[in-house]
Amino acid sequence: MAQKKSETVVPGDEKVIPSPEESKAVGSFVTTFWDQYEQSRERAEHIRENREDAYINALREVIKFNKQYRKSITKLYEQTKKTNKEMVSELVHQFNAGKEDVKEDVQAHDREELKNQLKEVSGQLEKLALTPIISIFHIVDQLEDNFEKNAESSVDYARDRRKAWLQVRKEYVKKARNTHLNLVERGKNSLKELVKIQ
Repeated sequence: MAQKKSETVVPGDEKVIPSPEESKAVGSFVTTFWDQYEQSRERAEHIRENREDAYINALREVIKFNKQYRKSITKLYEQTKKTNKEMVSELVHQFNAGKEDVKEDVQAHDREELKNQLKEVSGQLEKLALTPIISIFHIVDQLEDNFEKNAESSVDYARDRRKAWLQVRKEYVKKARNTHLNLVERGKNSLKELVKIQ
């Protein structure tokens, strides 16, 4: 009976040898981990590029709106100027119609000359008054165009820089993945050897 006790193996002392399925599971876990890392990095890159594109598009739309707004202000001014000119012409015509019987050739000639001089002076004053506004509109247009070009070149530069480092990053990830897989494999092999020794 004493012999039977020594032959009986206690279930807690059984040697555990990892099966091939367990080693595949550990290897697939490591592979899945690094695949998910690369997918999340690619997703982040895609989101960053979409955000940059949205920024450039919004900037273009704002600049386009500002230019249309300034054009509409200019057109409104031109329309107001035309309307005022028509009203003044009509008033002058009505004024002259009331004094038609008093007209003399000399006075008519002087009036026409005075009228032409007045138009010329008012035109020059108008140009003088509009010069700062036109200059400001021109400067704002140039600033907006330069801002748009700078934003586009900044985004292009950032993308080029990221693309230049992409290959380096891929190599580091590849090396890290291989190192991780090697460590797991060494750990499994060490465990197997440890189990065989005991």
